[in-house]
Amino acid sequence: MSTEIAAELSKQTKDLVARFESRANTFSNRKDLAKLTVHLDAPAADRLARKVFGDGEHIATGIDGSMDFDERLQMMLFYSNAAAYNCSFNVGDRLTFDLSSAHRDSRLAAAAAVPLWAEDLGSVFSNQPEIDLELEHSMERIPNCFMTLGELYLAVRATAKSSIIFLDRPLSGTFSTLSRDARNLIKRGESKLLKLPGAGGATLFDIQLGISLGAPTMAVPTRRRYLVWAVLKQLMSGPMSIADLANALHRTEPEVERAVKRLEKMDEEWKNALIEDRTRERIKLREGIREYWNRLSALSLAYAKRVFEQNEHPLSLGGEEYLTILDVNTVCLFFLCELHRLSKCGVPLLIGIAKDTTATDIARSVLPYAQKSGFIELSSASPKLKNDKAFLAILSSENQSIETPWRTVGYDSAFSTVVDIEGILTAARQVVSRERLFVRSFFQLRTLRSDPTVRSQVFLFDRLFDEGSDSECIRRFSVKERVGSTDIDAYFEGDAPSPLSNLVLRILSMNDNPEVFEAFGHNQLLYLADKAVKADVRIMRASLRGVADLRVGGVSRRRKIFGLVTTYREQRAESEHARMRSAS
Repeated sequence: MSTEIAAELSKQTKDLVARFESRANTFSNRKDLAKLTVHLDAPAADRLARKVFGDGEHIATGIDGSMDFDERLQMMLFYSNAAAYNCSFNVGDRLTFDLSSAHRDSRLAAAAAVPLWAEDLGSVFSNQPEIDLELEHSMERIPNCFMTLGELYLAVRATAKSSIIFLDRPLSGTFSTLSRDARNLIKRGESKLLKLPGAGGATLFDIQLGISLGAPTMAVPTRRRYLVWAVLKQLMSGPMSIADLANALHRTEPEVERAVKRLEKMDEEWKNALIEDRTRERIKLREGIREYWNRLSALSLAYAKRVFEQNEHPLSLGGEEYLTILDVNTVCLFFLCELHRLSKCGVPLLIGIAKDTTATDIARSVLPYAQKSGFIELSSASPKLKNDKAFLAILSSENQSIETPWRTVGYDSAFSTVVDIEGILTAARQVVSRERLFVRSFFQLRTLRSDPTVRSQVFLFDRLFDEGSDSECIRRFSVKERVGSTDIDAYFEGDAPSPLSNLVLRILSMNDNPEVFEAFGHNQLLYLADKAVKADVRIMRASLRGVADLRVGGVSRRRKIFGLVTTYREQRAESEHARMRSAS
């Protein structure tokens, strides 16, 4: 029977390989698809670097984190940490990086250990319906949220001295995930973050504003779904009339009037915390509303210091009360927004890098839009391959005219929530995310000298949308949302190469390490940080596991309660091993 199964498996595998080769053949000699790629213009990037950073020596920082968790039957132990590596770079006639000077920054380190009894996990997970406590993925959410917190906290601290900050995570993907958890927190109608010492006077309404508006530097779309928040943001600059708001937001007065009515309803729901005066000629917010971000920044900083500097339990509020992962991820969201505020002038330049992304943006939305806009005219059908990394890796390998280093045309992160359905751009999940926040591109840095078809892996980078350099590439197009057809004003690079994305590609091309496989075509600083945090977590796990075993073991022996430290299977395995050793 096994012979028959092996023969059948061989046949099926052969069919799959033939199908893959057939798909790969559709990438050969595709000058049309090659237009998705942009080659590096090094001299232009060096000139821009002088404008962005200024002449002289600067610091680049790579930040990465790691995590792990351990089960001692009834006790869960969660570990997370983050570390930073620095190197110097010089800006002059030519941009140069001194990777040989790379060293760990001892001032930028964050580590947390979270012990929890299994019975308390439900409180930490906040009883969200999508949480399944039996899934290992759910367990990973606890150390993952503290790893994210550590990385973003260190990034905020690094802005004081670093001109470039690399993060080993996509900025846009992190933002969307954290925003989802923050919205779920607001749906619960409470946040225990407000009970923390040093909360800075923040209120639940401040948290709502932080989730919906972000930092003051972040763009808010004026389309129907977001117009009420755009109106609120505009009013924070001072009292305005309906006509003034319509003129400032480029919307009609009836649209603004409807948005103001929604604002009034919101004011009622929040017990008159929002509007002080309302007539058609004058709408005025209450004093202190515009200071919401100062209060949230103070709250976020106080919590991060509590976790990483004051060595208090990261989740416990005392007694049986715990913060939830939604609370922690909301703080992470505010730190990411604070990074946006600190980077509003382009310095520090924030670059997020994703290694193992499963994105399908190119095939699902970017390429269809490029066709509709006339940027690309396909000479034949698009290859049937959805995964962006695979799509671009094969395209590069099959078309040697695409010289490394290259990147794809930049596109708005909002494209990741759009899909082409029968020729109509449609919101993938009923609503298109906020545009003009992040710009995404895939990139590939190196070609093997001995074989030009062998190249480094394709990775994704994203950066903050820059109003000054990116506004010329804003394109208006229609997307079908739940509420109907909606006009989206999103970034798409097209035929106008972005100087800022070109600079990012130049920086990336000078920060990999061809001598080390893991850093070949990737990033040396992130590689070093990754090795450091993983080693630290292994040491932390061994050390803290011993401490926990000692404490729990003492209780187990004293109270004659066995099985708290090791499971029945572990005890049985130890007994069997002891018998076998005695018998031998």
